[in-house]
Amino acid sequence: MDATKPHILIVDDEIGPRESLKMILNPYYNVHIAERGAQAVEMLKQIPIDLVTVDLKMPGFSGINVLEKVKQHDPDIEAIIITGYGSLDTAIEGLRLGAFDYISKPFDVNHILALVRRGLDRRNAKSRLKQVKSDFLSNISHELRTPLSVVVGFVYLLLNQVIGKLSEDQQKVLETVYRNSEELLELIDNVLWMTSLNAGDANATIGKFDVREVVNETVKRYEKSIRDKGLTLHVELVEGDLSIVSDRAKVERIFQNVFNNAVKFTAEGGIIVKARQSENRTASVASGVARTGRFRRSSSKNARGSSDIQRRTSGQRSAAGVASKRCR
Repeated sequence: MDATKPHILIVDDEIGPRESLKMILNPYYNVHIAERGAQAVEMLKQIPIDLVTVDLKMPGFSGINVLEKVKQHDPDIEAIIITGYGSLDTAIEGLRLGAFDYISKPFDVNHILALVRRGLDRRNAKSRLKQVKSDFLSNISHELRTPLSVVVGFVYLLLNQVIGKLSEDQQKVLETVYRNSEELLELIDNVLWMTSLNAGDANATIGKFDVREVVNETVKRYEKSIRDKGLTLHVELVEGDLSIVSDRAKVERIFQNVFNNAVKFTAEGGIIVKARQSENRTASVASGVARTGRFRRSSSKNARGSSDIQRRTSGQRSAAGVASKRCR
């Protein structure tokens, strides 16, 4: 097969339409055939498919099921529905699930070629758009980070009175500049990190570490902000083993962001941080905002465990979310 040609997957249980499509598309693309829906799903794992044509009226694993699996595997894979007479409603359902277009049997050769070209052009356009967005975020973040790092460095020297003594008012102003610059620098680092994650460039460094260290270092980092806002802080670290196996840097970043939001968006009240060993022997780290009033709990899932989100609200303003992170 020509590695430069796009890969097209034809999914149809009828030999006539299946072979006709193969004959039409074979001169221009790498064409793959699947006679059953389940077979098509397996082929997605083995071949970098760019576009699929799906017959909706297949026995067993239907075309709609195949389309759902295709979009779960890669939302950017374009799909063209091949439908017979009288199945327009099903074709519309396929479009709702993300199919690019549909064509009725018997199909016109020029029409199907034009649809495939347009579908592939759309996939390429989406890919280029993602790359442009990623490059823009990465470049602008780097351009901002370099001069900001210099500012933070000079302010640090001034605060430590390396250049000369400061008055009390100057000290307060520079502390504000330093704190805000650090927050902006952290925001830029988060943008760079998310850009790397989206691009698939962020490798995980797995190792065993103590959750207590992450909690204590984060709390110490934000002690002054908590004190300046007049908030209370309550940390509960149970005795015993609180070690987890995960990527420490990523866990720290997630926990720091959650804790920072709790500090930033809590006008009054306090912050509760808990670390405990769950029943299945995985460490569970929880940070939260304590406010007087009603208590509400909800939950969501993450990649390697579960995340519980709790909130306490009071009056017209809601407190920052209480989040816990569980890692194996």
